[in-house]
Amino acid sequence: MTVSKHEPTSAVASGERYKFLVVVLTVFTTIATAVVASLQADANIRASSNNIASQEYAIQTSSELQRQGIKSAYDINIMSGYLKDAQEGLVFELTALEQEETGDFYGAALSRLKAEVAQARADKARLFSIFFSDPQYAPETEDGLPDSDAYLADFLAQANELAEKQNFAADEYIRWNNKADSYTGVMTILAVAFFQFGLAQALSPRLRLLFALFGMATLVGSIIWMMIILVI
Repeated sequence: MTVSKHEPTSAVASGERYKFLVVVLTVFTTIATAVVASLQADANIRASSNNIASQEYAIQTSSELQRQGIKSAYDINIMSGYLKDAQEGLVFELTALEQEETGDFYGAALSRLKAEVAQARADKARLFSIFFSDPQYAPETEDGLPDSDAYLADFLAQANELAEKQNFAADEYIRWNNKADSYTGVMTILAVAFFQFGLAQALSPRLRLLFALFGMATLVGSIIWMMIILVI
């Protein structure tokens, strides 16, 4: 009689023990789901912030390129006017010398007058040209040429810096958006674990333990996946 009473009691105790295990695992899965949900929300916020920053930098880059385009058009126009007038002045001077050699002193005087006018225009353009007024680009000698390479480098510097920031923000958006999508996958696996633990509650003790082990394996796998997403 003692043995017949002891066996059912042991079976009941074993079944209750498995139920307690399933409850503990279910609670742990709930906590893990809450953690993953918070990580997914954080990833979505970061992805959204970087997406907005990327668009802002793209607009700023476009505006900077437009501004620099207008500025460079003005600078180059002034420089081309200076070169044109300086060359005209030189041509008129040479023409005056040739006219003097042929005895055409009146024509030589007119050519010299035209040379003076052209040179005056060139000198005025030189005052307004950044290629001569800015020490970074001004020629080292009176007859030298401006440093056009330095001008081009400065022309693209600000736009390149904004473009680099835009590219970085775009890369960060992609990275965090991928993290958010991956966390969705983790939550799907955790939902499977919930299903397995819920099913284990309704089954016999042996099957309950089996599904509890399946759910535990699913839970561990989802946690490992979550950690991998977190560190990459």
